[in-house]
Amino acid sequence: MINKKNLGIQKNFNHKKFIEKAIQLHKKGEIKKAISIYLKLIKKNKNNLQLLSLIGIANLQIEKNIVGIEYLKKVLELKPNDVSALINIGNGYKNLREHYEAIKYYNKAININHDNADAYSNKGAILLQIKKFEEAIINLNNAIKIKPDHFFAYTNLGIAQKNLSRFKEAIFSFDIAIKINKDYADAYNNRGDVFSNLNLNEKALEDYEKVLKLNPNFDYILGKVLHYKMILCDWNNFNLISEKIFNKINNGYKATAPFWLLSISDSLKYTKLSSKIYSENNFSVKINNKPLFKYNNKKPKIAYFSADFYNHATLHLMMDVFKNHDKSKFDIFGFSFGLDKNDEWKKEVKNYFLQFKEIGNISDSDVINLVRDLKIDIAVDLKGFTTNNRSSIFSNRIAPIQINYLGYPGTTAIQNMDYIIADELIIPKKNFRYFSEKVIHLPNCYQPNMHKRDISNKKFTRNEFGLPENGFVYCSFNNNNKITPDIFDTWMNILKEVKNSVLWILKSNEAVVKNLKKEAEKKGVNSNRIIFANYLPNNEHLKRLSLANLFLDTFPCNAHTTASDAIRIRLPLITLMGNSFASRVAASLLKNLEMEELITFNLKDYEKLAIDLGLNSNKFQQIKKSFEKAVSKSSLFDSNKFTLNLENLYLKLLDN
Repeated sequence: MINKKNLGIQKNFNHKKFIEKAIQLHKKGEIKKAISIYLKLIKKNKNNLQLLSLIGIANLQIEKNIVGIEYLKKVLELKPNDVSALINIGNGYKNLREHYEAIKYYNKAININHDNADAYSNKGAILLQIKKFEEAIINLNNAIKIKPDHFFAYTNLGIAQKNLSRFKEAIFSFDIAIKINKDYADAYNNRGDVFSNLNLNEKALEDYEKVLKLNPNFDYILGKVLHYKMILCDWNNFNLISEKIFNKINNGYKATAPFWLLSISDSLKYTKLSSKIYSENNFSVKINNKPLFKYNNKKPKIAYFSADFYNHATLHLMMDVFKNHDKSKFDIFGFSFGLDKNDEWKKEVKNYFLQFKEIGNISDSDVINLVRDLKIDIAVDLKGFTTNNRSSIFSNRIAPIQINYLGYPGTTAIQNMDYIIADELIIPKKNFRYFSEKVIHLPNCYQPNMHKRDISNKKFTRNEFGLPENGFVYCSFNNNNKITPDIFDTWMNILKEVKNSVLWILKSNEAVVKNLKKEAEKKGVNSNRIIFANYLPNNEHLKRLSLANLFLDTFPCNAHTTASDAIRIRLPLITLMGNSFASRVAASLLKNLEMEELITFNLKDYEKLAIDLGLNSNKFQQIKKSFEKAVSKSSLFDSNKFTLNLENLYLKLLDN
């Protein structure tokens, strides 16, 4: 928050008309024009405190933080106890992510004036960034005590409470901020995030749509609104919002977080552009970007970074890799952040690391120093731009070799991310130019899998899940946000042609049931033919999958872990392969099985194949037998072989 107290006019200033004009331009947002006038005036009066302050503030506002700080420090030379200058210098250092330097100036301001709410509020905001949440709360409460209508402080208080999973308190704080300033978009946005954490997705969407109404250019809000509409399968204005997102990306605007784009487009151009915009705006300023050289460790040190060391799809894939790493040749480290879920999966995986460190409440700068002190050779980011990521630490280079792998199916466009691991089908050579990282290929499929999974011994029947005893059951257990209007239309066309069939899909919320039933009826399909599945423990979910006949993949964001789950229980799946990483994952799995006949390349062929298999019993049985045989002889679940291939890749990189 820029302190604008010094925007008043000195009555005895000789060039009053000029400075009035400049200040009016400043207030209207024509900051560069205002600066031009300020600079002309300062030449005639180099020690004018007002002008020095105005030039400093204006430069901060146009992100020329170093210049702004220089002018504000000149104010302090003339007036060492100028609280406003101290706060604004702190703001400049905050913008530069020099957190501790910013705190130093806020503390100076507080020491001079114990009743300055902005100093406490801005210090609290910095403490949020370095993850000192309890200390942030103390400072933000101080700001509120001094100034009870300080809606910025209330909003940041809510953010601190949100990060500590104190969600009810966070909502209360955001409610007060909104009551004080009903047009404050940040408060609505953050309250929406809390509702999302509580799976109150309809309330979250309501807040995000309010943000969009208040400020159509709010960072990433278009993509956020569309993403949460897709979580609810609410496709009103789907094409209109999508088109706006693409237009904004084309023009360099922050229209969507890159991860959300993957569910609406397989365009490599847009996925790279959105990542470039995101990384340049979030990671352009480096905390500590000194070059790192190869270490002379006796054994290479490999570190994995993730928020998903618990019962999560990523760990379902990676568990055996951590377990099978040759500890006589490598030292393996785990760095965990994100939600604190100490379940059985997490308890087990901790045993497979030489050191397992919780860094969720540690600042980026402290994590960087910690990792560098450990002399990690290869840092593997298993999150990319997915939820609860820490991409910022990789932008500052924590290891000589940094790898984007598995969690985010696309380029990060982060300057210091050296490699992305894929396979020849996922990223063929012709697509290398759409990835900022150097592409490295694993043999066969890029996706790891556990050799064995716990599958329930329960004897499920179709009747238990509302499925027809003798009908053809299509299923798609992808997250609902991966379902697009086009793919759903295709599914409805399939059901219309295959009369004795149903579609069995996951239900993540009640709105999905209402919205998809309505869409089915619009397409002339009895909505009772869509069967909704509740979440089950993973071992029971794997068991129930065997009740289906055919898995229908989503597009443009394919099934990833859910596809390998289907393969594991020998459930045939068909996919539509596109251009993007995310739209080629299931095809990579099928190629590994040598079942390329189940890969299609457009919606028409996808639909035709699904109908053919639903109507032609002999052909389906032949495909099913071939599929079962392919799975039994495939290396897809040979986790020892996969881990060895991955280790050989690491050694090759270290030798370069």
